[in-house]
Amino acid sequence: MYVKEKYRGQGAGSALIRYREALAIQLGFSEIFVSVDPVENPKMIKLVSAHGYHAISESYTKQAIYYNEDGTSYEKTYIRIDLKKQLLLTESRDRLEQGIAIVEELF
Repeated sequence: MYVKEKYRGQGAGSALIRYREALAIQLGFSEIFVSVDPVENPKMIKLVSAHGYHAISESYTKQAIYYNEDGTSYEKTYIRIDLKKQLLLTESRDRLEQGIAIVEELF
C-alpha cells in the first residue's frame, strides 16, 4: 500500500486498510496479512499495529528487481516483517463504508 505524501496524515492509509479488510471479509477470509519494511517504513508498522495487526515473524531480508520508468532495472535487498490480523465477519459493511467515505473526501 502506498499513500502519496500530500494525502498522508488525513486518514487515507486507515481508509485503505479498512477497505482492504472489508474486501477480504466479503471474499470469505478470516485473517489478513501485511508485509512491511520496518527500516524504510516504520510509520506503516505503527499504523497497522493501531489497526490490530500483530507481528508473526522476525525481520528478514528479501531481494527484488525494481524497474525505473525508463525500463531499466536494478536489484535491491530490503528488510521485511510479516503481520497478521484476525477479521471479524460482522465488521465488513461498516469498514467498507468508512473506507469509501474517507477516500471520497480526500479525492
